[in-house]
Amino acid sequence: MAETDDGLLRNRITDESVELMRRRIGFPNPTLRTGAIDEPWNISCTDDAVRRFSICIGDDNPLFCRPDYARRTRWGGVIAPPAFEKSMGLNRNPEMDIEEARATSKALRGIQLFHSGGENFYYAPIMEGTTLHRSRWVANVEDKKSEFSGRSVIVTNGLCLWDQKDRVLVDGVDWFIHAERRRKSEKTDKYVRDEPARYTDEQLAEIEAAYDVEYRRGADTLWFEDVVPGTVLPRMVKGPLTVTDLINLHMGAGWLVYGNWPNRLAYENRKKLRGFYSRDEYNAWDTVQRVHWDKDLAQKVGVRMMYDIGPVRQFHISNYLTNFAGDDAWIHRIRFEFRRFNYIGDITWLTGEISEARIDETLGPLIEVTMRGTNQRGSENIRATATILLASRSHGPVKLPQSPPPTPHRAKG
Repeated sequence: MAETDDGLLRNRITDESVELMRRRIGFPNPTLRTGAIDEPWNISCTDDAVRRFSICIGDDNPLFCRPDYARRTRWGGVIAPPAFEKSMGLNRNPEMDIEEARATSKALRGIQLFHSGGENFYYAPIMEGTTLHRSRWVANVEDKKSEFSGRSVIVTNGLCLWDQKDRVLVDGVDWFIHAERRRKSEKTDKYVRDEPARYTDEQLAEIEAAYDVEYRRGADTLWFEDVVPGTVLPRMVKGPLTVTDLINLHMGAGWLVYGNWPNRLAYENRKKLRGFYSRDEYNAWDTVQRVHWDKDLAQKVGVRMMYDIGPVRQFHISNYLTNFAGDDAWIHRIRFEFRRFNYIGDITWLTGEISEARIDETLGPLIEVTMRGTNQRGSENIRATATILLASRSHGPVKLPQSPPPTPHRAKG
């Protein structure tokens, strides 16, 4: 192991380190830890928490923000948009044998982590008074070669969230790429042609015009019988991405995985997450998560510029889908892939298409939707698909999917 003067760990990916992570299958990933405070940002759901979350991701949909409006919908009150669950979940991770946990605790330690996507299934709304329990565990470990970083490892992490009645509301997987922390040269940098964003007044006017006409279906029910496969969905714009956008996201959703707390709590956090802190330009300790707003540190871990966290684009997809689907539909499945870095300053243009409409024997009337996000360079930075359950004139309103049993990979009791 090599450690730089600023405390940033720079380990190499070895066969032994990959094997340590494989020994974690069925148990928590040691690189996804919460630190000194293990409680979620929202212990229980409130209408106001949903409102803050929605506004802080740039979505003022009244279904999420106005209880008086939401009470008149089929839900009878405010419901949380998809991905709000990332701010919730009391820790119920499966408990590992103490000796085995200690022996495998440094699996892929000192290796940079990049959220690369996931797939979530939604079974029932999260509403006022809901308390969620959450379990995360390693589901699969794949060793591969990467254009970006040479040898890398993709870890699939299972996810399950259930309420106080043991009813699963959300489950799925998240994918994380583990890559070595190395500065890139022009010969080794896959993204060497990615120039910082810069916009003319005309380009900014185009963005603002798109914001002016942003589509939201709302109470105008999307009936299954009116759907035509191949229909192109309205275009949406997000950005230019700013550090202020990241601040807003964390105001609404919390720190999501790692707790990056201030002052004494930062000191307590560093005791538990020593590899997650390095020295800043003042020789003080600060979280490595500042790669998202500290250009120098971003370059030290091998990224040309400051960049978003994965949930930024996951929340974009959620906003795009809820705007299109309207109040009466149910978004059952979202699969999302982050294709390239979304740098500070970048624009994302979201587009989509209805790829299929069918009556499913179990789920009823539904559509399949494909989506993509394209930045100002013309590069695809999001690819996604979704399954949306629709109301039908002949089959009636949407029926929520049957929840599966909670995962066996959870703490006992």
